[in-house]
Amino acid sequence: MMLLVSQQVRNVRSGVGTYARVLIEALVEAGHRPTVATWSDEIDSELAVEWLDLGAPPRLDPTPGAFWTLGRRVQAARSGGFSLVHFLDAREAHAFSKPVRRLIGTVHDDYAACAPRVPWGFWRRASDPVRRWAYYAWLRRLERRTYAKFDLLHTNAHATSASVHEIYGVAEDRTIVVPLAVTSRRTTGRAVLEGDPAILFAGGNFYRKGLDVLVRALALVRTRRPNTVLHVVGRDGAQGKIEKLVCDLELMGAVRFHGRVVPDTLSAMMAGATMFCMPSRREALGLVYLEAARAGAPVIAGDRGGVTDIVKDRHSGLLVPVEDAPALADAILTLAEDGPLRERLVEGARRELLARTPERLARATLQSYGLVEAS
Repeated sequence: MMLLVSQQVRNVRSGVGTYARVLIEALVEAGHRPTVATWSDEIDSELAVEWLDLGAPPRLDPTPGAFWTLGRRVQAARSGGFSLVHFLDAREAHAFSKPVRRLIGTVHDDYAACAPRVPWGFWRRASDPVRRWAYYAWLRRLERRTYAKFDLLHTNAHATSASVHEIYGVAEDRTIVVPLAVTSRRTTGRAVLEGDPAILFAGGNFYRKGLDVLVRALALVRTRRPNTVLHVVGRDGAQGKIEKLVCDLELMGAVRFHGRVVPDTLSAMMAGATMFCMPSRREALGLVYLEAARAGAPVIAGDRGGVTDIVKDRHSGLLVPVEDAPALADAILTLAEDGPLRERLVEGARRELLARTPERLARATLQSYGLVEAS
């Protein structure tokens, strides 16, 4: 019997949720009927699975997706009768100690593992540097202890695997890279975005994803392309500081903050953008780049972390050195002024998208379960 544990199933709010939804649907399509443990409001009756209801999510748990409480709820639930348990976010197994034949977890990022060890390492890289340092220090200890429990860890990129090996000491034969995927559904529309060029950024955690660097690059771009407009999708506590930076650089009319939008709206915005730009200081993988490829938007990304698994410089996107606003400005201007290059990058990104299908995700996962032979 197979138990999958996820904090997001029906309401997808992040890459963790996208992965969970795509995997569950692909396993069902392949003829399997897993049991899924999740919060009450994440249960989707349209999915052909069994449900293990973990109750309502707590109001006071500050961890992403309330993973701290969810892990404790799984430990307390009737989850001991399963021969295989897969935590779709490996951190959620922090409290899990029930005996199972095979325990598998998926590691989505290495942010805690690679985070600065001192508070001032977050200066100008987070809106709350001391709090961010304390959280990552706690999370690093939790991940080191939790990851040691698993028989096998799935990682989303080679850079994440390397961090798990080098920083947490997990043996190489206990990890595999499973190429993540997004659904192949086409964009339902195209939103006309103001600007020439119109740059789209989408994500939370504005500082880690390099929005401040992008705003500084925008100021340089507008000296040559004064009609350039940056559209920001997402919500983060750092927005006030980003807005102050926008004012300091006299870019008030050049940046639009859209807040959170539903997936179909984001896809339409991607389809209508000249380019998608998210120059993260470190990106574990970045499913949003695959979503941009699906919508037909050329991408610019930072050159650090697992993003390099899917964005190959000048083949499926442009990579720029993190923290380098002038280099980012040059990349934006290059894309804005070179239509054939934009087309080549879009085509290269689509090839990358075709290599990462839900079917391949399901097969690689089932191989790790020992339910299908390796191809």
